[in-house]
Amino acid sequence: MRLISIIIVQFAFLPILFTIGTCQVKSDVVGDCDTWLMPSSQLQLYIEGLDDRKGLGRIFVPAMTCGADEPLYAIFKDGELVGEQNTGSSFFVKPGKYLIIFGSGNRDQRIKREIDIQREETVILEPDWCALTIEVIDEMRNYYKQDLQIFRVESAESYGIIPAINPELGEHLQTLLLLPGLYKIIMRGEDFNTYVNFTTLLLEPGSYTPYSIVINSETNDFTGAGILASSAGLIHGRNWSIYGALHGNVILTGANDASSKDIKTNLSIYGQLDNRLLYEKFPHNYLSNNLLEFGILRQEGAKFQKSRDRLRLKNTYVYYLLSWIGGYSRLEATTHLFKTIYRFDESKNVSFLDLSGRLIEEKSNVDEVGLEPVFFPLELKEGLGVNVTPLRTFIARLNLRIGLGYWQTYNSDVYRQNSNIDTLFHRIPDSFPQGMETALVSNLSLLGNLSITTEIDILFPFSKDSDIALDLENFISLRVTKNIAIEHTLRLKRVPELSHTIQEQFISIRLSYFLF
Repeated sequence: MRLISIIIVQFAFLPILFTIGTCQVKSDVVGDCDTWLMPSSQLQLYIEGLDDRKGLGRIFVPAMTCGADEPLYAIFKDGELVGEQNTGSSFFVKPGKYLIIFGSGNRDQRIKREIDIQREETVILEPDWCALTIEVIDEMRNYYKQDLQIFRVESAESYGIIPAINPELGEHLQTLLLLPGLYKIIMRGEDFNTYVNFTTLLLEPGSYTPYSIVINSETNDFTGAGILASSAGLIHGRNWSIYGALHGNVILTGANDASSKDIKTNLSIYGQLDNRLLYEKFPHNYLSNNLLEFGILRQEGAKFQKSRDRLRLKNTYVYYLLSWIGGYSRLEATTHLFKTIYRFDESKNVSFLDLSGRLIEEKSNVDEVGLEPVFFPLELKEGLGVNVTPLRTFIARLNLRIGLGYWQTYNSDVYRQNSNIDTLFHRIPDSFPQGMETALVSNLSLLGNLSITTEIDILFPFSKDSDIALDLENFISLRVTKNIAIEHTLRLKRVPELSHTIQEQFISIRLSYFLF
């Protein structure tokens, strides 16, 4: 469908393309643009929409994928750098002889073209080179953190490191521009002559190749390589990806700590439904990250009690100006699906106070008290500002967001127990702080199976009477096998309506089943 629409557009603009300005167009077509993510060279030039400049010539190097993801092309005259430009964009120069250098690798390995441009002439460099992207994934189509190295087989020269990416931090695949030929891809640090964990591919002139390497997440070995069906033909323009997994654990314990004769049995069940939806096409990056977690606990002789209940919906959109900086907007909602109930060991008389501390109601001989109704508290966060990636290495990544934030907490019939008197319950007010927000997302990967992820949200309210709001989550995961991991979670939360910081932490053995 995409190819048909491009052909229609090309025919529709064909008369215009023959009369772009009044200048002469020089173009030597090589290869077939059907494999590109971008339209043909001349259609790219037309879409750019720049007017000719009197007395100057124009150089145009088309993009096969996306100009922002491909290496810049540089223009030299008499050995001096005239300037650099993204592929898919024009560069205007005075008449004369120029050297154009672009592509991947060191300067000696890059592609070189010499041109002699006249006044009011447009020179289009039709690609006789190749474009290549390489994604590294595991068996479940999740991006895998493994750097690669690419060699040209004919000369055994290395053309550089291909770094792993993390789409959750807004990173995206970079395009290599290479000369046609046979290339070998191995793991970073391995010898060129290795006979294990390698793949080769032949790059054809003027073509784009979306290549995938599949790595076994347990052994860290190559298990497959090639062009996936979702990346081939007309489907290769799809920029959406989806991830879904079900995690859970069941803990059964028995102990006689209460009595030397009686063994008490406790049962704990905990589950998570985790799914992510990602759209990635530079300069756009949209991530929807949704998490539902629920846990119940039953002690012998007692009823099942809710131990955890949380639904979090996170949506973040980043528009990149450069690969490391852009503008962001976000919307986050956090709530729960079931009532929160506090149970007494024995019946008691309880009192409820309103926002001003006045008595609302008293109840006699109650066994339990409802603290939170369904869906409340409901927390919403909206933010708008600047997204920066100051650190991006193989083992560490850091994202920093600074902007305006508006947070709302709706507490309809939400109560908190008095810290000193267990029969006294206070109604919690709604909260609507707004101010400057700072969000930090970091990821550290060690030893191949240990990862530490930290997310910190801080809001500095404009109102001097409001306290700073803080939301922190630190997640440590030690992967034992593909489906089993030992995890530690720490959450800290400070909100203006409470006088103390809420802390939650737990250690669990996670069993995972990947849905898609």
